[in-house]
Amino acid sequence: MPAANANRIVVVHVITGLNVGGAERMLWKLLAHADRQRFDMRVVCLIGDGPVADDIRALGIPVLCLGVQSPAGGLQALGRLRRYLRAARPDILQGWMYHGNFAAWVCRWLVGRGVPLIWGVRQSLYDINKEKPGTAKVIRLCAWLSGAATKILYNSQTARQHHENLGYAAECGDWLPNGFDTDLFRPDPTARTALREELGLQPQAALVGMVARYDPMKGHVNFLKAAQLLAERSNDVHFVLVGRGVDSQTRLFADAERASALQGRLHLLGERQDIPSITAALDIAVTPSVSEGFANAIGEAMSCAVPCVVTDVGDSAAVLGGGGRVVTAEDALALADAICELLDLSGDRRQAIGMQARQRVLAQFSIQAVVERYQELYLRLTATEDA
Repeated sequence: MPAANANRIVVVHVITGLNVGGAERMLWKLLAHADRQRFDMRVVCLIGDGPVADDIRALGIPVLCLGVQSPAGGLQALGRLRRYLRAARPDILQGWMYHGNFAAWVCRWLVGRGVPLIWGVRQSLYDINKEKPGTAKVIRLCAWLSGAATKILYNSQTARQHHENLGYAAECGDWLPNGFDTDLFRPDPTARTALREELGLQPQAALVGMVARYDPMKGHVNFLKAAQLLAERSNDVHFVLVGRGVDSQTRLFADAERASALQGRLHLLGERQDIPSITAALDIAVTPSVSEGFANAIGEAMSCAVPCVVTDVGDSAAVLGGGGRVVTAEDALALADAICELLDLSGDRRQAIGMQARQRVLAQFSIQAVVERYQELYLRLTATEDA
């Protein structure tokens, strides 16, 4: 591991895993756009390597993967983690998501000095009983420990309200939204042609897509119900699903592929690395989540000037503005009607809605502006610590 640089602020990020997901992508964007002359960034991953770990290492940033698979494994990793932290000498510890936040708290205990501790909470919490039992326990434990955090960063105002209602320390809370690389996610007519050729579709075929890993909270069930309703109304619309676990090996999607209305019209792409091109190829992007904070998929589609249909959870409606339609969660008919409404618009009208969405991201959610807010926070916290 490279030695700590005394001339830079050392920030150690602690995250659960580094497979492809919203929090993982946001961490990568922060690292990729940070001022490396001022900040020495390092990453600790609790479980094994994933695709994002490789992307982070490609930036020249070290990643320590502890390979923890159980509480007992976590105890065994403590010695290795202590040695790592003593060498890194962090000026700031930053957790990402619940398990990462708890682990960052453990890291500060191991360091043995008052290092500023930042927590990152990246989802709303409409019903904690819908979480996995182990995750629910960690959420409640973090509520009890939350007063120890120097700052708790929520990526949505809804998430902040939900967690503070559960007992997270209100005096530590702050809002810092996701940021988007509008040079990477941009309108791209060639992407539209390329994806349709890959799928064996006509150039004029309408594509409605959803980009999300398979998770009950992401709303795939509702998307598939809406897709069947739309397929029964029109022969010209196709549906694209992208994300980890979104393939024929998962029974939900295998059954949907066999549904008469969707045969040959549901395209399961699984986990992909070319998300900007896939997103730019869509006519409509859908985020039908049951629970959400600030979905990266919405901001990425808006950056590509793709109109969106989103459910009214988390900050989705506030982020979208006039860039599409908002419907009630878990209402397949409303979801289908909203998608149909946008598809029935003229191409020029849809393009105007999409460009309005892109301008909103450029004005409020650019990655450059968001990274600068993180860096300003790091400088404030270390200045306070020095004082």
